[in-house]
Amino acid sequence: MKQKLLAILICLWGISNINAQFNTLSVKEFSASPVKTDGQFRAATADGALYFGYCDDNITQAVGMGQPATLSAAICMPTSISGAYAGKTITKIRIGLWENCTSVSVWIRNSLTGAVVASQMIGSASKGWTEATLSTPFTIPSNEFYIGYTATGSAYQIGFSGSDAYDGCWLWDSADGWINTYGSGWGSMCIQALIDTQGATVLALSPQSLTNTVQGSPNQSLSVQAAVTNYSSVDVTSVKAVYQINNQAAVEQTITTSITTMKTGTFIIPINAIAAKGIYQLSVKITEVNGQANYFANTVLNSEIRILTQPFSRKVVMEEGTGAWCGWCPRGAVGMAMMKEKYPDTFIGIAVHDKTNGPDPMAVTEYDNFIVSFISGFPGAVIDRKTYLECNPYPDYGAEYCYQYEISQTPLAGIKLTGGFTDANKTAITLKAVTTFGLTIDNANFKLVYVLIENGVTGYTQANFYSGGSSGAMGGYESKPNPITDMVFNDVARGIYSAPTGIAGSIPASVTEMTPIEHTYTINLSNVSIQNKNQLEVVVMLLNATTGEIENADKIEISGVYDPTGIVGTKTVAANVYESAGNLYIESGVSETFSIYTASGVKIYQSEKTPGATSVSCDRFPKGLLIVKGNSGWVKKVENH
Repeated sequence: MKQKLLAILICLWGISNINAQFNTLSVKEFSASPVKTDGQFRAATADGALYFGYCDDNITQAVGMGQPATLSAAICMPTSISGAYAGKTITKIRIGLWENCTSVSVWIRNSLTGAVVASQMIGSASKGWTEATLSTPFTIPSNEFYIGYTATGSAYQIGFSGSDAYDGCWLWDSADGWINTYGSGWGSMCIQALIDTQGATVLALSPQSLTNTVQGSPNQSLSVQAAVTNYSSVDVTSVKAVYQINNQAAVEQTITTSITTMKTGTFIIPINAIAAKGIYQLSVKITEVNGQANYFANTVLNSEIRILTQPFSRKVVMEEGTGAWCGWCPRGAVGMAMMKEKYPDTFIGIAVHDKTNGPDPMAVTEYDNFIVSFISGFPGAVIDRKTYLECNPYPDYGAEYCYQYEISQTPLAGIKLTGGFTDANKTAITLKAVTTFGLTIDNANFKLVYVLIENGVTGYTQANFYSGGSSGAMGGYESKPNPITDMVFNDVARGIYSAPTGIAGSIPASVTEMTPIEHTYTINLSNVSIQNKNQLEVVVMLLNATTGEIENADKIEISGVYDPTGIVGTKTVAANVYESAGNLYIESGVSETFSIYTASGVKIYQSEKTPGATSVSCDRFPKGLLIVKGNSGWVKKVENH
């Protein structure tokens, strides 16, 4: 589940050492000196009890109005977890505050807007962790419910820490009501509830994810990494994992591990070698914890195993949502430039400008409407259209991690793009993509999509919240005004062809192992907003049409007239090529060394020619497209001779 936040609200994305507007709210991150008062926070469980929550031990970030105000924060215990503890009781609630507060109370509700079913007034509370004992213990139901607090602070009272959890990020203010800050990068609310397990042991290890794709060779040992969250009342020391490949017999693996209660951890599941090449579906269940039945035993995780003999190199695509209206989006421009500089051969960045949340003349409506469904903030990005690889485009705020994960995944196919201007007047771009799959697939569901990019775009203003330096350094933008009037925009998406979801029929339904598949496409530039045709690039993306994810990609600069031989940047001189009476005639007013190529770039004829007409018999050339090139740089296509 993912909330798409409002325009100004979503401009935040894990900002370092700043006060940033979150609608009427502000965020402040303190990475150097997190709040932790000795003795106030105990991560370990007590006898017969444990603390439920999503935060870490320290308070690492604070949110408030930037002025005196009353705010509320809450976490949810969803039905999937409450069922494991139904009938047990919550006796205490612990909260983490960044600053001293007044009128503090803790409470429990069945819904965020529902009546309070349990509460305790605290009054004044100091910064750090405060624990309140409920006057009447709350009996946990089998349905979801919310644990929260309300506090009045002077500026930034709401504490966050750890990772974002959808159920751990509810925030209320009088202007916006309840909002979920999941995806902001702030972490989860510093709220914990003490559950009295009444002497019982609850074993509830919740599977979260598997390695998305497992790559291997025939008869090679394999393994997959599982991520799990331990909602048990005790630490986990061993698990029994049961995996199944396609419809084959299930295989059990008992694995030693160490995962603290209320924490997320990982372990490796060995997978038996597979002899035959192919694509296999892998499913995994965690049936036992510490030798006993797991409450989440029926939860299934899925992955894909690819057994190939030919590895392919990968290029990773990051599609960034940005806007000239977004004051934090210079961070995206800096991040994209850093990633391109660090990984020039394997990173492809595309800046998709947005006009739904503010004015931006660089927006491509179809692309804009498509990409915003993948991101929760501006600037925001998604790697290879994988929803679990949504990230901030700045390397330290997520882009680096997501890139490193994806570049390690070997693609199912390789792809190579060539192309250039169709003619010397640059009225169109001719492209050829060659895709090679490592497997024979009879029911392939893949498509190609092309994206036109322009660099060095000027003439538009860019909002800049880094101006003045109060929000820290950001690639020199702290020294620029707000707005920036001399902004240079790079990686700007100018068009997507023929749709964000790909070109039907661009990859056949049946593909043969290691057999190249050629696809040609022409982009007409007459109706495209372009400032400088010498600053264009084209990206081709191989889409898995079943999942919508990008399998692989390539990018080229468009710098000359297209020549399938691989020679670009040619010029035209006085010459002519024509056919007559079964002969191929080559005429030129200058002395030339003419070479004739097939469409695939194989040279089949070369001869020194003097001024005047000369002919070569067509019979010596295969039927189809030929290219004639002279040493002065002239190129001519001869079709169907």
